[in-house]
Amino acid sequence: MEAKIEQTQKLLTSHFSKLIKENMLAHAYLLSGPAGTGKTALALWIAQVVFCRNPQDSKPCQQCDECLRIKDGNHPDVVVVEPEGMSIKVDQIRYLKSEFSKSGVESRQKIFIIKGAHKMTMSAANSLLKFLEEPAGQVTAFLLTDEPNKLLPTIISRCQLFELSELTKNQLVAQLVEKGFSTKIGNVLAALTSSVNEATAISEKENFEKLLSVLESWSNKVIAKDDIAFVFIQSRLLPLVKTKEEQELVVKLVILLMRDLMLVKFDEQNEVIFNTNLKLYQEKMLIFTTRQVVDALELCLGIPKKVERNISFQNVMETTTLRLLDIFS
Repeated sequence: MEAKIEQTQKLLTSHFSKLIKENMLAHAYLLSGPAGTGKTALALWIAQVVFCRNPQDSKPCQQCDECLRIKDGNHPDVVVVEPEGMSIKVDQIRYLKSEFSKSGVESRQKIFIIKGAHKMTMSAANSLLKFLEEPAGQVTAFLLTDEPNKLLPTIISRCQLFELSELTKNQLVAQLVEKGFSTKIGNVLAALTSSVNEATAISEKENFEKLLSVLESWSNKVIAKDDIAFVFIQSRLLPLVKTKEEQELVVKLVILLMRDLMLVKFDEQNEVIFNTNLKLYQEKMLIFTTRQVVDALELCLGIPKKVERNISFQNVMETTTLRLLDIFS
């Protein structure tokens, strides 16, 4: 948590370190940003700065009892609330309010973190609003959300809003590699989403790596003008695609494969996702014209609309394959 959040949200960690050092921490903050940007990590990091016994340059030491208890979720003065099922209920907010009214167990400061704040029921939101309007004691609340438009405007107006920036592609790939993914898979996942959590979920789909392998083989046969690419759709691809969500994933990957051809054509090899195909792509780009590559990519970019119109997925992929073979002939 500590090193990563200081790297991925450097400006915000620096800002909050300064606020705490100058004793200017406000009573309520709204941390907004896409899933995976580190909202929870940032809130916990701030709590560590507040309670750390041995801060280093206004940063938590990560080694004292206070830092470790916050990291493990065992600090009595740092309370985290998250949705029970699909929502945060009024009883959860009432519990928080009762805690708000108490002095800190080990200090005067208390910190509350509400994850998925946009999932509060209306009664829960109204109950929280009353506290935000009349804060009691030395309390700081952090509301975390990736959908701020679903929060009551009156709640937003009582908080200081900070938007967390999305991870860069390199930051996301680095985090995925740390989680055990190969660089190749990390690059593919980073091209599909900017969220570590979503990337992990995609990778856990049944047959994900088999799907990548089949699509790479299919793409290589297409650009080699091998008619067996057409047979691949029914014999190799369709058995791996069982849901609408998996169809959408296939379409995204097909577009990425054709995008790679375009990148190689314009000498942007460093941006290629499926770089194991790089040598073949470079050979073929000596033969294919820019028009051919552009036509191939435009054709694939049109696939999502066809799928949305509930045209048979098999029909869409087979027709696309025939068209691509014709373009590259």
